[in-house]
Amino acid sequence: MATDISMSVLMIGYRRDILDGMADWFDRGILCLAGVIDPLVDQIPEEVPLVHYAEQVNHQEIHFILITGNEAPYHQELKNWDRKDRVVITPDSIWILEKLARTASKIQSLTEKQQFYQTILMHSHEGVQFVDSEGIIQFINPSFSRITNVSPEERLGKHIEEVSPGGSLNKAYKTRAPVFSYKSTSVGSNVETVANAAPIFVEGKFIGAVATFQDVTEVKYLTEKLMEHEQEQRMISQQSSDRYESKYSLDHIIGESNEIKEAINIAKKAARTRSTVLITGESGTGKELFAHAIHTESKCSDKPFVTVNCAAIPADLLESELFGYEKGAFTHAIKQKLGKIELANEGTLFLDEIGEMSVSLQAKLLRVLQHREFERIGGLKKIHVEFRIIAATNADLETLVSEGKFREDLFYRLNVIRLEVPPLRERKQDIPLLVQELLNGISQRIGLSPMQLTDKGTSILSKHDWPGNIRELENVLERLMNESPSSVISDSLVLKQIQRILGPSSETGDYSQSAATSLLPLKDIEKEHIQRTLHHFGNSLESKKQAARSLGISISTLYNKIRDYQLE
Repeated sequence: MATDISMSVLMIGYRRDILDGMADWFDRGILCLAGVIDPLVDQIPEEVPLVHYAEQVNHQEIHFILITGNEAPYHQELKNWDRKDRVVITPDSIWILEKLARTASKIQSLTEKQQFYQTILMHSHEGVQFVDSEGIIQFINPSFSRITNVSPEERLGKHIEEVSPGGSLNKAYKTRAPVFSYKSTSVGSNVETVANAAPIFVEGKFIGAVATFQDVTEVKYLTEKLMEHEQEQRMISQQSSDRYESKYSLDHIIGESNEIKEAINIAKKAARTRSTVLITGESGTGKELFAHAIHTESKCSDKPFVTVNCAAIPADLLESELFGYEKGAFTHAIKQKLGKIELANEGTLFLDEIGEMSVSLQAKLLRVLQHREFERIGGLKKIHVEFRIIAATNADLETLVSEGKFREDLFYRLNVIRLEVPPLRERKQDIPLLVQELLNGISQRIGLSPMQLTDKGTSILSKHDWPGNIRELENVLERLMNESPSSVISDSLVLKQIQRILGPSSETGDYSQSAATSLLPLKDIEKEHIQRTLHHFGNSLESKKQAARSLGISISTLYNKIRDYQLE
């Protein structure tokens, strides 16, 4: 790097060894080769600036003339260049040039350090003030003026005792001792500061003192922000460890039928990759159970598993639930909220009932899947995320796409690995295994002693088609356990429950109606079953909640089906 301390040398008589010895000085800009003149040499390397005429060199830029030999042509050439303001040296006196170069190198190094430290001071967030050995203020940085509202003209050149007698800098200047965490208010400014100051000694000689300080308000603000950040990180960590974990594995999926085994095999394959999974199936078949199991069996099982039920959250709130929001984004946003997408970072986001998501929100979700980044509501910062999506639905997404109710491009993004969970009526051979497993789980959950069914009771349950699938079966078993007077549930009680489900026409005990209903289309069976359930419980809001629990579906899903089937 060239500096204003560089010196220019004109060489009379080409000497490669001498040029090589000065190469480092040339590279660092300490010396500059003005040119080489040699009337005795015909060939000089092209990279050497050969001088033929005096006009080729700026005479004002030459400080040294290095004559490398005693030949007459060299001395004759020297007469053309020698002036009082130039130093003539020979190879024997080149040490003079070396000493000057070393001195120039030190000056250059000091200049670079000065520029380096001055840049730091000028851009430091802390205020900096320096006084010399006489106590005169020689330097303040821009942060000093920003914090104190005192301009450089009001401070520079004045004695520290005059402008800030009670400050840390004056104390360090007077006592010649360091001052730490000193709170004060400068004269002419109402800003309270906290400062550190220290005397400066060079080789034992006192040359001045320096102080650095911050606005106490800024310190408090930064401390509060740091505490908020630490609290937020603890909350995220706690949420990830306590709330956002998968609860089930493939071992929790009960069944030996070919249909369920095929679904389990697909789940195992899905767990080996990070590809998006779309789980389809009727309500109550265990789609969420499969989603948990895929995450548990995957390599990211120790990462968050975050679930969002798109049907259970009102459409206008689902966006903030997914993306989160910044403080002040809307009226009741009194603090920042992290969305489920952000909480699922590095893990899995399970979107249940995704068919219920609005088209506008589908577009925003698609952008997240494409670019792996999003913004909180009311925020401007792009947040990068890496997560896997597992989506589930009991709706026919292909039909919704054709009707314009679901985005085709999002459907293709989701439909990478397709897993169809079979309904219970297609795997009736699994019902005995499911009944025993569900009875054990219910007894633990509600605090009853273990109960069991007879083989005939299990057979009665196996004949039913279970439109509500496993969730409906579990609901019926829980009712049986609460109504049974003994640990062995009677067959008559089982039959009574089935007849209650099927409606008044089955009171005769003729269970063949179950077989008859299985010949109807699936939608007709579901419609009839929901209609009977509503007839049994009633049409009030509380009755519909009971009906939804009996059917094993959410109240919002029940209302959707009532609307679709025009049951009101």
